[in-house]
Amino acid sequence: MTRPTLVALSWLKAHEEHVESRVAELVERFRRTGCVDYAVVADAQTGTVIDGHHRLEALRRLGARLVPAVLVDYRDASITVRSWREDERAPTKDEVLAHALAGKLYPPKTTRHDFVRLLEPADVPLATLRGGAQAAEA
Repeated sequence: MTRPTLVALSWLKAHEEHVESRVAELVERFRRTGCVDYAVVADAQTGTVIDGHHRLEALRRLGARLVPAVLVDYRDASITVRSWREDERAPTKDEVLAHALAGKLYPPKTTRHDFVRLLEPADVPLATLRGGAQAAEA
C-alpha cells in the first residue's frame, strides 16, 4: 500500500452505517492524543470508503475538513469483499459502489474487505485535518 494522502472529507463516501459506541471511542481517543492514528482506505476513483467508516465519522464530528486516506483501485482483483456473517451473502463490489454513490448505507459490518494490510500508523495531527496547518501528504 502507498502512504496516505490528505483528501477532502466531503469527497469520501461511506457505504455502511457506523456503530455509535465505536465512533464515540474514536472521538475521545483522537481528542486525547491530538492525532489520527490510521488512515481510511478508499477507492481512488469514487472516494468510496472500504475501510475506516468509524474513523471517518469521528473526524466529521471533530470538525475535520481533511482525512488521511490510502487510495486504492477498488476494481483490483486482489481486493475482495465478503460478509462478516457466515449466513449472509456479501454485496458485490458494484453493489458497494452503487450504495456509496447513492448515499444508501448498508447496516454496520455488512462488508468485510480483504486486501493486503500494510497500513502503517499515519499519526496526523487533528489541527492539520481541521485546516490549521498546510495540507500536505501525511
